[in-house]
Amino acid sequence: MKDIDKNQIESAINKLIELFPEEAGNFKYSKALIIKNILNSTPELPSAFIQIKHSTPKEGIKLVQPEITPCEKAIGLVVLDTIMFAFGLVGLHISNQERLEAALIRELGPTVLKGFASSIRNFSDAEGSMAKSKALFSLMGEIWKAGGFKAAFKIIKKEMSWWEWAKTGIIAIAQITAWFATDGIAFIAEAALSIMSAEQLIEGSLKVAKSC
Repeated sequence: MKDIDKNQIESAINKLIELFPEEAGNFKYSKALIIKNILNSTPELPSAFIQIKHSTPKEGIKLVQPEITPCEKAIGLVVLDTIMFAFGLVGLHISNQERLEAALIRELGPTVLKGFASSIRNFSDAEGSMAKSKALFSLMGEIWKAGGFKAAFKIIKKEMSWWEWAKTGIIAIAQITAWFATDGIAFIAEAALSIMSAEQLIEGSLKVAKSC
């Protein structure tokens, strides 16, 4: 990924606070240190961050979700693979992807998942690296608007320390926002270099096209 500047980091922090308002206090306390650490590409964990713990949001009433169908499960896997592909372009790698898949499917639910089917078919039908990259950018935009990335950030929040989660979210949001601001020109150019090697993503889209 390209280097991100102070304004992009601040905007990404504000977006994370919008998505996770319970973390506003933690970001207020650590904002200056976060900006300095990311700008300087400091790999060490700042000692000031060790004591920061995740804030817990107020949980609403959880509705019982209907059983997930094979079609919805296949869509969920493509959604996850799309998010992981985007993270990979940014240089971020998330572990426990099998657990993340199950949690993401539960978090989004059948109705939201079904809404991605058409764009996944478009990606499956697209021929060549540029066409597939354009279709994937369109799908990624739908996932973003539907809260798919927020769901992913919520899930990995439980898997990471506060600092790891904050840094991952800030870097990802800063780059994704930059991609959207240029209508995906940079994303498409970069994705085209590796999209045809994303076998699980391509095979998953074929499965959706056949089973949904």
